[in-house]
Amino acid sequence: MGEPTKSGQAALPPGERLVNLTEHDVVLVSRNGSDGVAGQSLACIPPEGLFARVDDGAARLRERMIDTESGVVRLTWLRRSGRLLDLPAPKAGTRYVVSRVTALAARDRGDLVFPFDEIRDEHGRVTGARGLASFRPRSAVWRLPGAWRAAARERRRGRPLDKQTLTGVLFAVATALLSGALALFPGALDEAKASGWGVAWAAWTLRLTVVFAVAGLAALIGAAWRWHRRGVMLEERGTAYVIEEQAITWRHEEKESVLADVGAGFAAVLRVPGPAELGSNWRWEAGGRAAPQWDARVDELVSSFWAVHYNDSQVTGNAVFVWAPWPVAMAFGARATARRRGLVLHVRQRPGYGAAGPHRRPRPDDVAHDFIRREGLPVLAGVAALHEPVVASAMVTMTIKPLSAPLPGQHGCPGGYGDRHSGPDAGDGDEGPLLLIVRVTHGPAGPIPLDLARTGPFTMYVSPGLAGRVIRAGTKIVRAHEWRLASRAAGAERVPELPWRGFPAAAEAIADWVVALAAAHPCRVVLLATRIPQELGVGLGVQLGQRSWDRTPSQQWPRQVYPVFHAGGRLVVPALQLGAGSVPSRRV
Repeated sequence: MGEPTKSGQAALPPGERLVNLTEHDVVLVSRNGSDGVAGQSLACIPPEGLFARVDDGAARLRERMIDTESGVVRLTWLRRSGRLLDLPAPKAGTRYVVSRVTALAARDRGDLVFPFDEIRDEHGRVTGARGLASFRPRSAVWRLPGAWRAAARERRRGRPLDKQTLTGVLFAVATALLSGALALFPGALDEAKASGWGVAWAAWTLRLTVVFAVAGLAALIGAAWRWHRRGVMLEERGTAYVIEEQAITWRHEEKESVLADVGAGFAAVLRVPGPAELGSNWRWEAGGRAAPQWDARVDELVSSFWAVHYNDSQVTGNAVFVWAPWPVAMAFGARATARRRGLVLHVRQRPGYGAAGPHRRPRPDDVAHDFIRREGLPVLAGVAALHEPVVASAMVTMTIKPLSAPLPGQHGCPGGYGDRHSGPDAGDGDEGPLLLIVRVTHGPAGPIPLDLARTGPFTMYVSPGLAGRVIRAGTKIVRAHEWRLASRAAGAERVPELPWRGFPAAAEAIADWVVALAAAHPCRVVLLATRIPQELGVGLGVQLGQRSWDRTPSQQWPRQVYPVFHAGGRLVVPALQLGAGSVPSRRV
């Protein structure tokens, strides 16, 4: 409380900002002054767009099914976890409104509050709260065990798996040494009984028995510890999910080679069947028959992943390896996470032999990226010192033509959240679509060369369901905008490969650029052409889902975004929504 004022009333404390990190409005009783209940009113704090929560995946221990009167349900045991998702760093003058469970898990944070003393209606439903509450922070001593355990998990995460061969050798050596000790012990015991322990110790039999026993126990303990540590590391790494939507530029033998390595580094490897494996005669092609079906086929892929993930153990974590065209990877990342509350994709890097050039074979102990927006994320310059982003723009002449019409019944069924290809802002207007080009790997994007200003007239073929209805056909002169990574070295002929640790920062920077340009050109359909790794496509999809929930219009992901896919020597726009209209406004 402040010092008393001249009127005898207590002065109000300094003003603070409340940030709602829940998924719903928080209604609080607000006192307009210090005169008590008489000045009460209701204050509504809308959600900020981020949902701070406990990481359920890291908290799970084991699970089993129980039979109840209402049916068979899953029972999961959880550890007390302090690992949180989407919780910003402390900020002066700001308090974060979270759930009571989240505040309890982060008791070392003094800036977390939760609704307290709920107000209920006649049906028992909570309609508001009379105030806020917070937990007393834990002392530093009580936080030490948790910090030690977290540090141990972090060390295990970066350590390669123990070789099973050496563990087997240690078990064999322990067996041989302990067998030798057991064989020598009866003779040494008889000699000790006959001559005394002093005389027996002077002989080699008893000494050798002790040496064999001690060495054998040490080898046994070492082998058992290595076996246990490997099991713990495998459980923490969890299941590797492989999205097998074969990209044209990846050879089958290259994928099979890395799958063998993945199988040795994770507790289990589960392949997510795509539309083709589910019985459809399907490839990710850009013709008139296939292009209208991309939306529906991505939904099939996401449903397949959910089914595989549901039937897998929910206790272990996940690692996702993706082989798919970049638009499919991006749509998968958006729809798999935005429509399933609590689902976090831990994306890992697969080996590259394509447009980015060959890079080393990734190791299972490499860090995984979830591409979740959070405070304190390193900027691109801090994790990719050899790169710098470069932006450019130029006027280009673009002719838009519809693809040949598909056969009846092959338009695809987007499903989900209404018609994703229509809405109040559907249609590119008189100015034409907004063409955005992203290049992380250098090279032409079809007819669009590296030097954007030298782009000649080109033709873009649009899926029949989009042509005329969303993107108008005809020849247009539009301004194309480009974001690409360049080398910081002056005069460098080749741009170095973007390091894996820089992928989250690159996804954040690209998403910021897309959102800023879309906000500067509202109500225009965005066409996105890229040359990016598939993992970065998944990361952009995760960014899409998170930014679609942002309550600030200038920070929201654009509603109408479609990929420009280079296939068969031409640029094609398939009917695949990559805008905010492809995901729900809140997770389900």
